[in-house]
Amino acid sequence: MSELAAFLQWNTPSLLADEIREAGCHWLLLKGLGLDPGPGRPCADLQSLVLPMEEWQLSITTAAFYSAPEQHEPNSIQFRIPLTAANTLVFALFSGQTTPLDPAEWSFWLVPVSKLHPERQTMGLNPLMRAFGEGLTYGALLEQLKPSRAVFRIVLDEESANPSTSDPLAGQEFESYDAAYDVLERYYADVCCSDERSYYRIEELSSV
Repeated sequence: MSELAAFLQWNTPSLLADEIREAGCHWLLLKGLGLDPGPGRPCADLQSLVLPMEEWQLSITTAAFYSAPEQHEPNSIQFRIPLTAANTLVFALFSGQTTPLDPAEWSFWLVPVSKLHPERQTMGLNPLMRAFGEGLTYGALLEQLKPSRAVFRIVLDEESANPSTSDPLAGQEFESYDAAYDVLERYYADVCCSDERSYYRIEELSSV
C-alpha cells in the first residue's frame, strides 16, 4: 500500500460517513452530467451549492440507511432542507453499505423548492414518497436532467401532417435549422428549372 493510500484509509476509514456520502453523490451527478467537478472538493456546504447547469438550478440533499460499516439497524431517514439559491432540490437516498460511488444504490427525487414549505427544515422518507412518488434511478435522473434539444423537421407546404412515403425530403429531422436549410437549398438548386418541384418549410418541434 502506498503512503497516500495508507493516509486516505487512515483519514477516511468509512466511506459511509455523512460528508463522504454527500461528496460521492455530487461526484456521481457531476460526472454523469458531463460537468467539470473542479480541481478539488469545494469548501462550502455541499448541500447549499447550486450545480453549474444551464437549464436547471439544482442543490442536492442526501440521506442514508447506513452511516457506519458496523451498523446493523438502518437509520430513520431525515433529509435536511438546506438554504439554497436553487429552484429545485435533488433528494438523494443511499441504500448501500459499502461505497456511495455505486449508482445502483441511490434513489432520487426532483422536487421544486416552491412545493416545499418555506419554513420546513427537514423531510422524512415517507412524506417525501407520499408527495413525490417512488423516486428515480440514477439513469432516469440523468435522463431528466439532460439538456433539451430542438428538432427541426422538413414538411411539405401542402401537407404538414404525415409525409408521403414517396417523398424523399418530407419528414426528415435535424438537430439544427441550418442543417435542414442546407438540405432544402441543395434540393432547390437541383430542380430550379422544373415545374414539378415541391415546396417545403422547416418546422421546429417541441424540444425533446
